[in-house]
Amino acid sequence: MAIGTAEIKQFTKKQVRRVVSSGFDFNLLFILATILGFGLIMVYSASSYVAIRDFDARDYFFKKQLIWDLIGLVAMTIMIFIPYKLFNAWNIERWIMYIAAVVLPLLVIPFGKASHNATRWVELGPISFQPAEISKILMIIFFASWLAGIKEKINTWKYIGISVGFILPVSGIIYGVTDNLSSALIIAMICILMIFVASNDIKKYVVIGAGLAVLVAIVIIVVYNADLSDGASFRVGRIYTWLHPGTAADTTGHQTIQALYAIGNGGIMGKGLGQSVQKISALPEPQNDMIFAVICEELGVVGAMALIVMYALLLYRIYSIARETKNRFAFMLVVGVMCHIGVQAILNIAVATNSMPNTGVSLPFVSYGGSSAVFLLAEVGMVLCVNRINSREAKK
Repeated sequence: MAIGTAEIKQFTKKQVRRVVSSGFDFNLLFILATILGFGLIMVYSASSYVAIRDFDARDYFFKKQLIWDLIGLVAMTIMIFIPYKLFNAWNIERWIMYIAAVVLPLLVIPFGKASHNATRWVELGPISFQPAEISKILMIIFFASWLAGIKEKINTWKYIGISVGFILPVSGIIYGVTDNLSSALIIAMICILMIFVASNDIKKYVVIGAGLAVLVAIVIIVVYNADLSDGASFRVGRIYTWLHPGTAADTTGHQTIQALYAIGNGGIMGKGLGQSVQKISALPEPQNDMIFAVICEELGVVGAMALIVMYALLLYRIYSIARETKNRFAFMLVVGVMCHIGVQAILNIAVATNSMPNTGVSLPFVSYGGSSAVFLLAEVGMVLCVNRINSREAKK
């Protein structure tokens, strides 16, 4: 049967559309752009009072975050066009990644810069960054390569133990050298989730999960009933404050109490954009770790839920790319990025709502912060790179 001119034109249009969109998940890009835009608006709103007070410029933090986001988008674009197979072409590469993840946090010792009562930044001339943020992306690449290499061996206790053993030095150094417990926990959680996804033997992880749950429950019960009048370690104090926030409203519980006030003030619909009261001196780091509390106060439960839905859609798009990936290394790479974004978002929201002890965790793509924004966007670039190559191979 002959094909008419109309059918040829329709076929041609479909092919052009497919070629133009090949390799670019525009749904993911749209969701990401929405979250980034929302983040810039909230950084401006949350930081305006502090910016005027400390720098005499209402848009001080907004301008800096805009620059970092643009740098991050450049990094993301570069990563899209670097074939992911270059990270796993030879076995030596995975060990280079791992050694770099271990060594980078040690740079804080000779080149550390103190800020906010912590030395977590490295300052080399005009460049300042958190090595822990680089270690996160390096560990994602390393574990993707390692798990792809050992294949079904990850179902054995031996290789589960070896894999967990790789986590301990990196998380231990980050915590010991920079006192950054949040980053140490995030790296550990990302890697453990990647191990879980790579394995087919769910029973082992049920046993491990049950053991950890019992251990956590024992710690909570002991701390809850403890008498800390004679003093306690900083971390134990944080747990006690989480369980009894009112007992330290002027000290370690101040940030949590103010965040809960902000969330309560917002109600269902919020007080209106820019109308937060708690961000005016009462809430420490309103543009950073506690920006979710400001979102709740200004935009209410509706605004907070809208943001959570956007995160869920972003993670779903990343999951969809992972599901369509045939290469095991690329699959684990995408899973690692998905775990990173998901874990960090959940931890930040949990801290702001006092669902877990207070620890400094930024809200992905929303909180003020240069290192986090740049490297998270670079990770999304790796996901889009996998999607681009998937699309090209499918077209062939």
